[in-house]
Amino acid sequence: MKRIGFIGTGIMGQPMATNLLRKGFQVVAMAHRNRKPIEELMALGAEEAKSPKEVAERTDMCGLCLPTSREVEEVILGPKGLAESMKRGYVIADMGTSYPPDTRRLAPRVVERGGEWLDAPISGGPRGAAAGTLCIMVGGEASTLERCRDVLAAMGTNIFHFGPAGNGHMAKHIQNMIGIVHLTAIAEALTLAVKSGLNPEMVYQAVSVSASNSPGFQFMAPKVMKRDFETIAFRLDFAYKDLRQATAAAREAAIPLPVSNAAMELYQIARARGYGHLDETAVIRGLEEILGIEVRGDPKPPQ
Repeated sequence: MKRIGFIGTGIMGQPMATNLLRKGFQVVAMAHRNRKPIEELMALGAEEAKSPKEVAERTDMCGLCLPTSREVEEVILGPKGLAESMKRGYVIADMGTSYPPDTRRLAPRVVERGGEWLDAPISGGPRGAAAGTLCIMVGGEASTLERCRDVLAAMGTNIFHFGPAGNGHMAKHIQNMIGIVHLTAIAEALTLAVKSGLNPEMVYQAVSVSASNSPGFQFMAPKVMKRDFETIAFRLDFAYKDLRQATAAAREAAIPLPVSNAAMELYQIARARGYGHLDETAVIRGLEEILGIEVRGDPKPPQ
């Protein structure tokens, strides 16, 4: 597999496609919402296609990095979709965070048309995407994964095969659920600290050298205290969407998730107050407004 299609060249997809080019793959990309990333990729040697159908005509495999299952299905099965021209054995890899039940319904439809399917969602943020060190959680046939392993390895250093189609997306939702719920706990802790009269800078120093320190805390607390919500690692609206999908999948399986459902409501409060377009750390803004405070400070690393 040397000619790779890519649709969804956003904050994650553009650096992923860039790494494919750097590793010697020929990339045919299609603008989904924004043309600027396509122009930047073309400057590095990528080719442009005007439709998913054209992408499939010119490539052996296509990676999709799209926001929802609905958009994935439209790109594959809609007018001028990938399915109209994909060859037998053509591989479609859904690398976004799609809804697992939708994935399990869509994958057989791709196979019925002669294609092969992988759900291969990613974790590692824009920094990991740029460095090519993403974690990739795969669902689909093991033989398909092996055919595409060098393609995925150009974008990520840790590749896990979780079994049949849909399992990769479920693994991604579980990983996201842990991270998102963790950030809501940090939001609650920081607002409680300030409302109780504690110095947030000292709280940051203390937690940083305690058993409660974590990468999530080191990511969120400085951003909150610096009020840096415009620098987006993961958009709040997308975090809410992913947590909503995880809890919905759990409901379909009759699995209770009381903490995750509560965290989802905190994200909904922030969205209702107009912060959905910001970084997910802006989840704290809803609580701050309710309590009439702001968590501000100069978070210096602990000595």
